[in-house]
Amino acid sequence: MKKTISQVFYGFLITVSFALAMTSCKKQKYDNPGVTNDVGNINNNAAIPETCSPIPDSLQPPTGNKFFLQTYARGMQIYQGQRNPANPSGELVWVNIAPLATLYTNPNFTDPIINHFAGPSWQFIKGQFKDEKVVAKKLKGSTQDRTAIQWLLLQAVDSLSTPHNPVSFVQRICTQGGLASSTPPTYVGQLDSIPYTASYLFYTRN
Repeated sequence: MKKTISQVFYGFLITVSFALAMTSCKKQKYDNPGVTNDVGNINNNAAIPETCSPIPDSLQPPTGNKFFLQTYARGMQIYQGQRNPANPSGELVWVNIAPLATLYTNPNFTDPIINHFAGPSWQFIKGQFKDEKVVAKKLKGSTQDRTAIQWLLLQAVDSLSTPHNPVSFVQRICTQGGLASSTPPTYVGQLDSIPYTASYLFYTRN
């Protein structure tokens, strides 16, 4: 069920996200004893993560990058009502402006490890990389479920990330929910937050 948030609360969310930035499928079981989620020590021999379905080849990081961390996200995708550039006088459209989620080490959403916010950005909140932040750009997307947001491949932007950030690429997979409402916004600037879950896979350079 969607939840409409007020302008005041949205301002608070953005303030929190900015502060974090500046200080630097169906629900299912993914258990795999071969995968390490110990961010204190990157395991360059980490097993392939378990997923709800195969990850498309188009979303695979290039050779020279190694999977090291699987996380499980729960949060919301924030949308804002804006004019359609293709038809400024027509019906307003929802535009995704930010995620706001917590990433956990366990598939039952326990043991929080990373905060996810506008950028898109991810900031470690514990372990060897505590306070390190990665800011990434979307490279490719793939619609695996038309009732959910896309699976993504994102690349870290070194100039925007913290110097000791270990992440080179991020995959968003096994998404559930998060799509904008099918009901158009009623005014410019209207805000809506849509709950979603996903698994985020993090890669580091070999």
